[in-house]
Amino acid sequence: MESAGLAIGVAGLAGLFSACVDCFEYIQLGRQFGHDYGKCLLKLDAARLQLSRWGASIGLSTENSSLQKQLVASAISQEMRLAEDLLRQILDTFEDAKRIAARYTGYVSASTTGSSTDLVVYDADTADINSDFQRVHFRMRELAQQRQKTISIRKKAKWALYEKKRFDRMIEDVMVFINQLVNLFPAAEDNQRGLCKLEVEAFQKPQELALLNDAAQGDDEILSGEIKRQMETRGHVVTNYSAGGNTSTFIGDDIAFGVEGKSHTFNGFSASGNAVVRLGNIYRGA
Repeated sequence: MESAGLAIGVAGLAGLFSACVDCFEYIQLGRQFGHDYGKCLLKLDAARLQLSRWGASIGLSTENSSLQKQLVASAISQEMRLAEDLLRQILDTFEDAKRIAARYTGYVSASTTGSSTDLVVYDADTADINSDFQRVHFRMRELAQQRQKTISIRKKAKWALYEKKRFDRMIEDVMVFINQLVNLFPAAEDNQRGLCKLEVEAFQKPQELALLNDAAQGDDEILSGEIKRQMETRGHVVTNYSAGGNTSTFIGDDIAFGVEGKSHTFNGFSASGNAVVRLGNIYRGA
């Protein structure tokens, strides 16, 4: 009977998990965030990505998966209750932030000194954000959405945070709950590392990896570690580079004997005039 009860518990947990991941979709940030907007947006995305990875690692994102069966077999009722409680706390944190944001909106609207521009929000789907930030945002959102068992058909109303201090408090609380979920199921760590490897491989440009690393720093140790590992093994990426005149250019690595070199990617490279160009690695003999 306990096994049947846990199976029902897993189904309920999957619904809560999907609802939590879905909540991130409806959060907007006000114009007062200014230069912090891009970084804060990616912080939200990184939290959503880590939560989605946790759910996928224990089988909450797939119907009748072998991972779910393993979870039912290995979990105890106390762990399931704790996981449910943590997911509900994430939902409650978003609701609390939403209520505070609504009060702020009402205050500004009723204030004689307030301005309508105080309630203008950024839109990540438009040119409101740097293109590198936008690419990383879209890719992280896509990865997280792929791990939801169900995506809400009924679209909820979007809401906005206008004060960075409120955002910082909200994201700090959410990250505490997410990391507690991760620590609650240590047997899923290998699954998470495998999923994390695929996540990082989805970002090929060095500047995208750097933004991803900034967003994960201090909150997502598994992701930060995988980014570091891949950054150390990847080679140079050169795009649309042009050499002319008397330029002498070498793009690659000078490799000592016995050391394995990295592979590099060159796209749209051109040379003209008396330019001397060498692409690739130099391998030294013994």
